[in-house]
Amino acid sequence: MTNQQLMDNGYQMMDETDQAIERSKKVVHETINVGIETAASLKAQVATDKCIMVLLFLIVIGVVVIIIVKKIQAGFVRMLISQYCTFSLAFQLVHPGNKDLQDIPGLAPPAQTRRLLWNAT
Repeated sequence: MTNQQLMDNGYQMMDETDQAIERSKKVVHETINVGIETAASLKAQVATDKCIMVLLFLIVIGVVVIIIVKKIQAGFVRMLISQYCTFSLAFQLVHPGNKDLQDIPGLAPPAQTRRLLWNAT
């Protein structure tokens, strides 16, 4: 080979090497862009996961609050019913026109007739 052929061959190899370097640079830039896009989508996914977790937490808190409120209401209703029944029984015991009162254990039987002193004629 002549010197000119050797130089041409060297220049051709340098051109091919430069092209390979440029292709490698493009691959590196594409890889960086894919990494940036992946990082952005991961951040969005993490934010979505956090929102879902917050919503689930709020749902659980809501269910617990509903259960507590229902228990409190049930206790309150039971208390009102108990007080009403006690009041109703007491009203029956002291109401003078109550003729249908049944015997209550521990209490004297109801009076059958009453005669007041000022009506005693």
